[in-house]
Amino acid sequence: MNYKLGYLSLIIPLVAFIVAFLIPGILILDYVHVLLGVIWTGTDVFLGLIFFIVMSGMDDSIRFDISKRLIPMILFFIPGVSIITPLAGYELSLREHIFKFDILFILILIISLILVLLSLVFILRYALFINKSLDKHAVSLKMKKISIVASIQLVLQISIISLMAYIVVFI
Repeated sequence: MNYKLGYLSLIIPLVAFIVAFLIPGILILDYVHVLLGVIWTGTDVFLGLIFFIVMSGMDDSIRFDISKRLIPMILFFIPGVSIITPLAGYELSLREHIFKFDILFILILIISLILVLLSLVFILRYALFINKSLDKHAVSLKMKKISIVASIQLVLQISIISLMAYIVVFI
């Protein structure tokens, strides 16, 4: 399996975050945080909704082939961005002096932690299984589970986006 794109999907966001972290001010950090968040949310829309619907009508062998081609990106991008995006958001809130230990920020921190755990405990574990497995039916079932977890992440991401918008507009 070709992991070059998978590695790049982890390295590019990580380098972007490090550069944004090292540059003073909020412009670049805000850009990196928002861009990574949008790409991650778009990935979850694809995996959780579109992919799930399209894949449900396919034969196991076709699902197997498609899943194997997606795995390098899923293995590296989703876990990486699920850590980098909240870190960038946290640093951004500190730089903008809007972080407070109130109910909204505690809720955002809890949801962020849940997102990281979903990525590392479920998506990464299922992706590692798919990467090693040759059982077409088992791979198909694990990919379905990844789609379900991606759908849950999507709902949580929309919740965080809503909370962040509320904080920016009203606080």
